[in-house]
Amino acid sequence: MKKKYILLIVVGIILVVLISSFFMTRKSVDEKRELSDVLNVYNWEDYFAPDTISDFEKEFGVKVNLETYEDEDIMLAAVQSNPSKYDVIIPSDTLVRTMIEMRLLEPLDLENIPNIKNIDQRFRNLSYDPENKYSVPYMWGTTGIGVNTKYIEEDVDSWNILWNENYSGKIAMLNSMRDVIGTSLKSLGYSYSSKDPSELEEARQRLFEQKPLIIGYLDPMSIVDSLVSEDILIAQGYSGDIFVAMGNNSDIIYVIPKEGTVIWVDNLVIPIGAKHKYTAEVFINYILRPDVNAKIANYTWYATANKAAESFIDPEILTNPSTYPSEEIREKLENYQDLGDATSIYNKIWAELHTT
Repeated sequence: MKKKYILLIVVGIILVVLISSFFMTRKSVDEKRELSDVLNVYNWEDYFAPDTISDFEKEFGVKVNLETYEDEDIMLAAVQSNPSKYDVIIPSDTLVRTMIEMRLLEPLDLENIPNIKNIDQRFRNLSYDPENKYSVPYMWGTTGIGVNTKYIEEDVDSWNILWNENYSGKIAMLNSMRDVIGTSLKSLGYSYSSKDPSELEEARQRLFEQKPLIIGYLDPMSIVDSLVSEDILIAQGYSGDIFVAMGNNSDIIYVIPKEGTVIWVDNLVIPIGAKHKYTAEVFINYILRPDVNAKIANYTWYATANKAAESFIDPEILTNPSTYPSEEIREKLENYQDLGDATSIYNKIWAELHTT
């Protein structure tokens, strides 16, 4: 009988411990799911709609501190030096791959991002992040040519215009190693991400032939400003940025060259050690809402990876072949590929272009 009472007491103690443990764990989970007071976001300049942040703040009661950058190298350096400073950043597909390899990104809890279901299947599980473990596709576009038709009356359809001596001093290239070298490769009929040393040497020589003709390698917003002011007449640029320039100067057009070009995807990610990870995931989920995402697309004129948002997007954007290329044009587009050991060749060419 005594043993029976002792057994009951032991069982009771175990139950009390288990129940207490359950509630302590539940409390811990609930605490993690509480929204933070602030959220720190690091994005390209002018890459949200004007009310994207303010609407989020009103709805969720979270103060968003938004910082912007004009160059991904600057953004990467900032994250490397202090990764926990930011909660959400927006890198390109190539940089996502790099940041995963450098262990600079937090794995996403997709249970907190149910709106990922809205992402077009074409943009899910891409090679730079299979399973979307670290990134959620945001906007996508192409790299092409901005042309001022008031001064350039010829029919521009080729990358070769960027090597035309008639426009010396009025040409600009992006401050992007992959795009500058990729464009040179593409103009020669090679892959945008070629790893062939002989092809890369041809591209290198072609870029040095071009160098006296250009005003420099500029960040995207400087290209927009220079096109609008007509300080330059031709520029390599990202589709959405050239559309911004077009909105401020009706003589500018955007061209996808006949040789083809690259299709890129920007992504929403969370840096390693982010202080407000749950709130960051809530923010990403908010950005993926069809109405919110469509407002951004309508403002930036970038194509969105969000299929569900398309019903809210201005038909003029959806039917614009420069924003949403036809299937015929898409066949000439390629994704960035991992450069592997050829990265050192690209780095060397880029360094030479900036020091010679």
